[in-house]
Parts: sequence; structure tokens; C-alpha cells
Amino acid sequence: MKLSSIIAFAQQIAPFESAAEWDNVGLLVGSPEWEIDRVLLALDITPDVVREAHQKGARLIISHHPVIFSPLHTLDPDHAEYLLAKYDIAALCLHTNLDRAEQGVNTALGAALELKNTTLYPEDFLLVGESAEPCSAEAYAAFVKEKLHAPSVRFTEGKVTRVAVSSGGGGEGVELAAKYGFDAFVTGELKHHQYLYAKQHGIAAFDAGHFPTEDVVIAPLRDLLAAKFPEVEFVISEKNSCPYRAV
Repeated sequence: MKLSSIIAFAQQIAPFESAAEWDNVGLLVGSPEWEIDRVLLALDITPDVVREAHQKGARLIISHHPVIFSPLHTLDPDHAEYLLAKYDIAALCLHTNLDRAEQGVNTALGAALELKNTTLYPEDFLLVGESAEPCSAEAYAAFVKEKLHAPSVRFTEGKVTRVAVSSGGGGEGVELAAKYGFDAFVTGELKHHQYLYAKQHGIAAFDAGHFPTEDVVIAPLRDLLAAKFPEVEFVISEKNSCPYRAV
């Protein structure tokens, strides 16, 4: 199958034009004319992930984070970009457009946390819903850690009934959670002033880590692509994992 067919489907589920202005999405390495029979999916395209794709015979990597984001000033042989070109491996990156998609990252995060009666706010990078049952922030932090396989979860005190989620670096969404009247907020990164805001406004805020709150989309995305293209093998990277540990 030509890569162009996969690109067209990606455009349907997560339109490239819906990405934030500062973002860099779409086919960043390779040609739409390339023939593809095996695809590797990963949150990040690291050198190890590229080598894994080469070893597994995958000519395409689909990732969430763009492999080319800032201007490249040097290109070392150990850089992922260099290795992609060396091994003739394409890179299709679906970033903020996948965050906003109906079948995207925030939807997957809400599903992982078993939220009910959810509503997606694409422009705000936010999905809102109801927790399975009311609980304390401490109990919910343990639940989030378990469901996301997170190394750790930092949180502020409060009750949990109506939950807003914004994956990855979505800490600014805590103010929207307050605006929309939600008492809990889950994201991947919270800054100090955002913790203070949550505490002052009575919001139970949870920082579960960038990787765990976004990696939840990889398996559903694989399943979506595999159903559409049964003649292509889609595999999830074994080399891409949370880059930190916690004690």
C-alpha cells in the first residue's frame, strides 16, 4: 500500500489543519509514494525507536510528538532524523491535531480513566466527564496512577466527581476546569502557579506525567489503523517508554 493512503486516513481522523499554529504535523520524513506493509507506532521518535523500526522492517513510524520541531542546526549520525533518512523510514507525526480529534489523545485519556458522559472541547484541548464514583483526591490519585501506569502522581486536595482532562503539557486547562465548573482536573504537567490556582479554587488537580497521559492513545490508534488497513501490519514500539522513574 502507498503511504499516501495512510496519510489520507490520518487526515480524516485528525485533520492536519486543526493543529495549533506553532505545531509541525503530517509527513515530516519520506515520500507519499513509498510502499508500506509494516508500521511502527510510538509516542516519540527516538534513535532507539528508529533502530527498532529498521530491525522490524517497518518503513513508516507514526508518532504523536513531531520528530522535527525546532530548526535543525546540526545532524549527528546518532540523531533520529539522520537515522530515518539513513534507513529510508518515513515519519508521520500527529500532534495537537490528534489531541483535538474525536478519537484522539484526550478521548483515549478519558476512556482510560473510565469517565462517563464525556464531552470534548477541541479548541480548549479538554475533555470533561464524570468519575465512576465520587472519591477523595488521594483515592483518585491512586486510581489515576494505576490506570495510566504512571511512575507517580502529584495532586492537590479536593473531591472528585466531575473531571476535566487535558493530556501532556495541558496544565493551563486547570483554569478552564474551574470556568466550566469541574472539581477535578487531570493532566501531564502542572506548574507551581497552576497548583496554587487549583488549591485556591478548590480543584483537585492531578499531575500524572506527560508520557503516561499521552501514551494511552497509541493502542487505540493502532487498532483504528489496523481495522482500516488489514493488509498492513501495525505494531507498537517496545523501545519507547516513560523516560523517567520515581521513588
